[in-house]
Formats: sequence, C-alpha cells, structure tokens
Amino acid sequence: MNTSAVGRPPLLPDEERRGLILQAAERVFDAVGYGAATMEEVARECGMAKKTVYKFFPDKASLFNALIDSHDTLIDDWTSRSREGMAVEEHFRQLLLELSAFILSPRQLSLTRLVIAEARKSPDLAQRFHKECMEKTLSFVTHELGQGGLFAGRSPQEARRIADMFIGATLGAAQISALMLDMDQDSLRRELAIRVEIAAAMLKGVVELP
Repeated sequence: MNTSAVGRPPLLPDEERRGLILQAAERVFDAVGYGAATMEEVARECGMAKKTVYKFFPDKASLFNALIDSHDTLIDDWTSRSREGMAVEEHFRQLLLELSAFILSPRQLSLTRLVIAEARKSPDLAQRFHKECMEKTLSFVTHELGQGGLFAGRSPQEARRIADMFIGATLGAAQISALMLDMDQDSLRRELAIRVEIAAAMLKGVVELP
C-alpha cells in the first residue's frame, strides 16, 4: 500500500481545475467587480495555489475572456440539434424563446452587469463582450432566420436589422427589469413566452413567410 498519498486531496484533471477557477473568478468578479478583483482572491476562492491559477490564466483579462467564451453555449447547443421538418414559424418561436431565456439566465445577467459596471474603466472588456456576445449572437440569429427563407430578396444589412428588431422586441423592458430588479426566473419565462408569441404575430407583417 502506498501510504505517501494518504490524506492528500485527489489530483483533478486540468479541464476540471480550469472550470473551478472560472467559477471562482465569476463569483469574485460578481462580488467586488472586475477592477477590484485580484488573481490572489480568485486563487483563494477556488482553494488553489496562485501559481496553479497562473498556469491556466496568465492574467485577469484572460480570465474574463475565458468567462465570455464559456457562456457561448447557446449556439453550440442549437446547431447540434436537427430541426428538419420544423415549420418556419415554429423555428422562429423556438429560436427567440431559447435565445431570450439564455440572455436572461442568471449567469448571463451576472456577466452583463459586470461589463456594464466596468465599461468606462475597462473599455476593452466592453468591446470584447460586444463582439463575442452581442455581435456573434446577432449574426447567429440572422443566419438562422435566413435559413428558413425569411429574408429572401433582402440585403444582408436589411436582414440583420430585422433580426435585431425581433431580438429587441422579445427582450425589451424585461431585460432591463432583470438586470436592475433581479426578477425571478419563473416570472421572466412567463413574460418571454408572451413576448415571443407577439413577435411571431408581428413576423407576418414584416417578412413574407415561405
């Protein structure tokens, strides 16, 4: 029997360690803000040595960037599922419902609040968030709606504006309320379901369904 290992915590795979560090960083950033947070605090929060944290993330900016990337799950999940045979209108409803629920999820709201709070002091964070979250999501929705033939005969700019309009109409004041008032998720889901139905009704007046 190897007694040298008795009492030692089990070694974690690198991917699991990385995930624990990101979870700790998210909690620290949420508690004290990006500017005030330190790598030392993140190390304490995840119960690891500072050199271990630095092994995976050389600085605080790389931690924040990894957090943004870790939130990019909606697109991966959506594209991995087949929607063959789904009616265009139902595809539209499902896309808006899943997208809005993702944007208003507790994790995404926390990240959005963090970016807004730090935007003036750390504009590079805001730019990164805008590019990797907002712009990427808009491009994704524009592409998905276009796949159903909703933008036939329209320019890419027109298609993008229409997609943006439907995202904004679905989120609307609900997003502001969720960010400022910390609305409960059940209330948000009910509100989003109503908004998606209204958006689906509006769809027929904006684009010609195939």
